[in-house]
Amino acid sequence: MPVDPKPFLTRPTGCLFVLSGPSGTGKTSLARAMAEADPTLVTTRSVTTRRPRPGAGEEHYDHVTRDEFLKMAGNGEFAQWIHPSFDEYYGTLRAPLEEALGRGQDLLLDYCPEGYLNLRRCFPEQTVGIFVMAPSVEMMDRRLAGRGSENEEERELRHTMALRDFNFVTEHDYHVVNDDFEETLGTLLAIRRAEKARPAHQRLAMGAYARHAEPTLLRYY
Repeated sequence: MPVDPKPFLTRPTGCLFVLSGPSGTGKTSLARAMAEADPTLVTTRSVTTRRPRPGAGEEHYDHVTRDEFLKMAGNGEFAQWIHPSFDEYYGTLRAPLEEALGRGQDLLLDYCPEGYLNLRRCFPEQTVGIFVMAPSVEMMDRRLAGRGSENEEERELRHTMALRDFNFVTEHDYHVVNDDFEETLGTLLAIRRAEKARPAHQRLAMGAYARHAEPTLLRYY
């Protein structure tokens, strides 16, 4: 019988890599660094009702009104959306994710754990959750204060939300402590390479194995 000369091509399916965790852990900076280090890793834009933060790098946000956001949610346009605090809404559009995954492209997202869990419900097989944490709760609070984008009341609320986020660490596939930025970045890039080698993401190669495999029984000695 003719033999496929390249039966085991590794052409992995697309994945949604989610850096998840509380505010002040550095996950947004890590996501930007990952995208810069590997241009094949695509980032997505988020839709939010939050007011833009001056000089805070808002290029990945589309700012809309509350009414516009709720209309989009009612139309089923979001793969996931959350309402975390202060009448702020955040959402990720479904269409760009489906289009990218259809091309076998990997996407990188930066979420709180609630957003990650919502996305995983929509794309259970493609979503990879990485919980990112600061070296300590005290360091997390200092980093959050150093941003200067929230007042004291908002920082206290984000601290409380972070403690609640700790209940969902084990819902993630990986846990990374952002102590040394470059080392953490290297770990995240290694996680992506390892995930792409999982049989679940190697459907083309797995199909080739299935075509060539001979029926057999396992023997136990």
